Amino acid sequence: MQPDPGKRLSAEVSMKTAPAPFPGFVQFVQGHDALVAPPWVHELFEIPIDLQEHAGDVATTVSHGTDACLISVRVSHAASLDPDAFERATVCAYNTIHQHLGKHHPVRFWNHIPAIHAVMDSERDRYMVFNAGRFKAFESWYGSTAAFSRHVATASGVGHAGRDLVVHCLGTKEPGIAIENPRQIASYRYSRRYGPLPPCFARATTVKTARHLRGLALIGGTASIRGEDSIHLDSLSLQLEETFENLAQLVVAARTAARQQDASAALGQYRYLRIYYRRQQDVAAILDAVQSSFASLRGAELIQAELCRAELLVEIEGVAQL
Repeated sequence: MQPDPGKRLSAEVSMKTAPAPFPGFVQFVQGHDALVAPPWVHELFEIPIDLQEHAGDVATTVSHGTDACLISVRVSHAASLDPDAFERATVCAYNTIHQHLGKHHPVRFWNHIPAIHAVMDSERDRYMVFNAGRFKAFESWYGSTAAFSRHVATASGVGHAGRDLVVHCLGTKEPGIAIENPRQIASYRYSRRYGPLPPCFARATTVKTARHLRGLALIGGTASIRGEDSIHLDSLSLQLEETFENLAQLVVAARTAARQQDASAALGQYRYLRIYYRRQQDVAAILDAVQSSFASLRGAELIQAELCRAELLVEIEGVAQL
């Protein structure tokens, strides 16, 4: 369902392979377009859309801007792999990204995981197997888990109906600053309820660009989670309320890390959102809530997807100015 075209946010269906920047409207994204990095990556970091392809064990494309790069890898037919092979494929995808980063620092990941909740073995679904591969890759990158709090970038991880594992990484010449949410447990400290090896991502990463000297907060996938627990399982409205509070607290935490004193509304700092939703019937309510809470959006994408936790109805990521 699309919003009333008379409202401040109008809707447009995007069927472009590489969407252009989208001032002032909502895009409903599907198919191949749902597996690409958000358009703001190209706009805010001046990364061209033309990509250089690299041969190897995984299909890899790299695009370089002045101060940043975007690296994308695709593991074809990953959904057909057994647990050990899928874990190795995840390690390979991340190590391929690491090789192409060069002197850049990873600040944002997007992970698109096929059949994310498929049962893989007696302990794990596919997301947990993916997390094990990502954990092992980061352990090799950074030397030990003790370094995760300083180096691990923010990320999103959602499921899709295709067969491939797709991972994107935004890298910048200057390192970002990892931001955690005081209302939540750091993902890499989750209990074994979420797998033998935990997910590894910061809740947000702050970066500076030539056009944004005060900084940008790159916000990872955010949902109705407090501590490490999903809450408000039966209520979309309460999940949205909790998600918005977490999004606001991440801006506050980013301002604190940047030693900025700013009393303006935290949600008003968001410029771009990507909204993952599970049920089509929730779209109108989600758009109404977003429209009433985010006063300064320049654009938003909506993607129907399976979320990393089956009980969640909505997950939101975005970019906020500091």
